[in-house]
Amino acid sequence: MRWLPLLCFLPTLGPGLGAADSHWLKFTSGPFEVLTDAGPRAGRETMVRFIEFRQAVGDVVGETELVTPMPVRILLFKSARGWTPSSTLAEGRATYNIVLEEKAAVPAGVYSELARLFLDANTAQMPPVFEHGLVEFFSTFDVAGIKINVGAPPPTPDLDWARVHLLVTSPDYYGKLRVLLYNLRHGVADEPAYRNAFGKSPAEIEAQAHQHLSSGGFQTTSLNSRPVAPTDFPERPFSDADARLARADVLAGAQSAAEYRTLLNDNQHVAEAKEGLGLLSLREGRRDEARGFFADAIQAGSSSAHCYIEYARLETDQAKASQALLKAAALNPKLDEPFVLLAQRDQDPQQRLAHWKAATQRNPRNLAAWQALAEGYLAEHDYKDAALAWTQAEQAATDPATRARMRQNRAAIEQQRLDYEAAEKQRQADEDAREVEMLKAQAKAHLHQLEAEYNGGTPTTTPGAVPWWNGPQPDKKVRGTLKQVECLGKQLRLGIEDANGKILRLLVPDPSKIVVSGGATGLLACGPRKQSVVIEYFTKANARMKTAGEVATIEFQ
Repeated sequence: MRWLPLLCFLPTLGPGLGAADSHWLKFTSGPFEVLTDAGPRAGRETMVRFIEFRQAVGDVVGETELVTPMPVRILLFKSARGWTPSSTLAEGRATYNIVLEEKAAVPAGVYSELARLFLDANTAQMPPVFEHGLVEFFSTFDVAGIKINVGAPPPTPDLDWARVHLLVTSPDYYGKLRVLLYNLRHGVADEPAYRNAFGKSPAEIEAQAHQHLSSGGFQTTSLNSRPVAPTDFPERPFSDADARLARADVLAGAQSAAEYRTLLNDNQHVAEAKEGLGLLSLREGRRDEARGFFADAIQAGSSSAHCYIEYARLETDQAKASQALLKAAALNPKLDEPFVLLAQRDQDPQQRLAHWKAATQRNPRNLAAWQALAEGYLAEHDYKDAALAWTQAEQAATDPATRARMRQNRAAIEQQRLDYEAAEKQRQADEDAREVEMLKAQAKAHLHQLEAEYNGGTPTTTPGAVPWWNGPQPDKKVRGTLKQVECLGKQLRLGIEDANGKILRLLVPDPSKIVVSGGATGLLACGPRKQSVVIEYFTKANARMKTAGEVATIEFQ
């Protein structure tokens, strides 16, 4: 989430500016709150202006019902008298704040930052030239009643602005820009994205944008407005204490602290005032004091997600910090920050992956979260999901060098997968070889034990020697592939393909009397086989069985 600057105000307030001296009204709609002492008509007109601005941004980018991570609070004063009206959108304690004076124009910076906030909160990353162009384009937004008027040039028009202006105001392209922006923020390459939207190449559109900027003929146009009526915005209860808290939440320094302490003295909005004092202490570098204020706010029942987040940042007890972050995520599910902090703290790889995934779902522009998610998937050898995460990281990147690096990371996935599979295959082969050796050792030990028991417990060999067999030794050995096991009553006939491709047939008169090693239990079941073997056998042809010898040992490879 991108944090916006706090508002700055004049050092002192004039007399008679207390909330109790004015009758305050509150109106709400979508992400907006309008608080005003200028009367219901001014409050409703201001609400309509910002609702239509939201409508205009959504119409152009192709997203409806735009949201924000926190409410956007607009304080409209009949007379500023000591307040400094906003030149931009600012972040307060629990809201984004705009301070206006009745009948004064909304500054271009307010529209610019509000447009940027809507893009950040509602769309995946688009090419920076379009992000900047859209912000500049909406800086000159105007509305008369509910009629939206856009396209007036900013003080210094640039190519990014001209490109958006051309694609919004030209009858040839009206309504098609949203198609292009949708494709671009979903990872479609420039060439097909432009042709799908306009039937023209990027180079053709770029040439027209240059020509449009040079011409200086910048007409305005109307966009589809949102039908609204005064009854859509009923007055909401807004007490004296509520008004004092709203003012405290946007003041700076000692003024804000004084307002919060007055609320505490009156036992009003205790949790909110404690949080506000914590933010002021934190901003001034008094971290321990800030942590105490946040802890007090939580104890008082704070419902602010940011209170829990800031407390977790300062809390050294990991369990308490994690509980606070989970509470923050529950209070405001739109925020990615609790999950980023949880992922940075959690030691469990699977939990960490879940946190990074939740963060990217809430903020697809969070490049660092996509990178961490991709690296987490790689650590788990989940190459498919790692490749998808690198793709999203590329989309979230805002500069060509970073995008190229993310693309290279994604391209490297296939080789990483092949290397891992080769290493796993070698590891399995080594493990199988160790198992074969272990089985051989166990078989030798067992034969040695039987021999010792047969000889009355006295070994017949020197210590350390483990004989396989003291009787007749097989005189032949074949290495090849076992192709067939035929069951002939109690006997077996094996078909082995040697290195020259010739089939050698051997008889197993009694399967219980041969030595089988290599961990291939069940591989002597009747039927076709395909298993590498080394077989020792006695040369003893059997014309009736059509075999060349009798099997003594079988070692499966």
